[in-house]
Amino acid sequence: MKLKQVKGRKATGLFIVEGEHLVEEAIKAQWANVLLVKEGYAYPSTLEQYSLSEDLFDALCTTVSKDTILAICKMQTVDVQGEHILICDDIQDPGNMGTMLRTAYSFGFNHVYCSKQCVDVYNDKVVRASQGALFYLNIKQDFNTEDLNQLKSLDYTIYATGFEQSIAMGDCANKAKLALILGNEGQGVRQEWLDLSDAILRIETTAFNSLNVGIATGILLHHFR
Repeated sequence: MKLKQVKGRKATGLFIVEGEHLVEEAIKAQWANVLLVKEGYAYPSTLEQYSLSEDLFDALCTTVSKDTILAICKMQTVDVQGEHILICDDIQDPGNMGTMLRTAYSFGFNHVYCSKQCVDVYNDKVVRASQGALFYLNIKQDFNTEDLNQLKSLDYTIYATGFEQSIAMGDCANKAKLALILGNEGQGVRQEWLDLSDAILRIETTAFNSLNVGIATGILLHHFR
C-alpha cells in the first residue's frame, strides 16, 4: 500500500504495475520481482507469486477493472543507445507524461530527463499511459540547470519550445546530438533554460497555437526522429 504513494516508492525503489499487458512488458524487460494475483487465478511465470483475497487485491488496484494480476517492480537504470534526449520541464499531468514517454520511445528519443517538479514517472497513471515504454528508456529524474550545462559541454544542440524570438520547427536542423525541452502545461519552459538553449522553436500551425504538450511532443519528436 505504501507503494501507492511517491514517498513509499522513493524509499524502497519499488513500484506497482497493474494490468496483464503491462505486467507482461515488465516481465519481458526483467523489471518485475514479485507477482500478486487475485485469489482463484494463476499466472504462467517462474517469478514468485502471492495469492491475495479479492478485497485486498482490489484495494491495491487504482482502477476499477477486471484485472487479476499486479507486479512489484524495481526501478532500474536502462542502458540504451542513441543521443536524442527529451527534457521534461515541470510536466504535471500524469497522462501527458506517460504519453511523452511512449512517444519518446516510438521516435528514438531513448533518454528522457525530468526536472524535480515533474510528476513522478512511477505514478500509476504515468505507468499506464506509457504502455510500458518506461521499461525501455533511460530516465533521469531531478534534472537541473547544472545537468543542462553539462549537455552543452558535451556538444549537444539544445532546442527549447516557445514563441518569443522563436524560429519555425521546419527551419531547425536535426543534429546527431540533440536535446529537446518541452515545458510545463501552464508556464512553458523556464526562462533560465530558454536562455541556455541554442534556439527556441515553435510548431507551425494554421491558426490556433495552443497545443497540448503531449500532442506537441508527438509532432516534434516525429520531425526530429
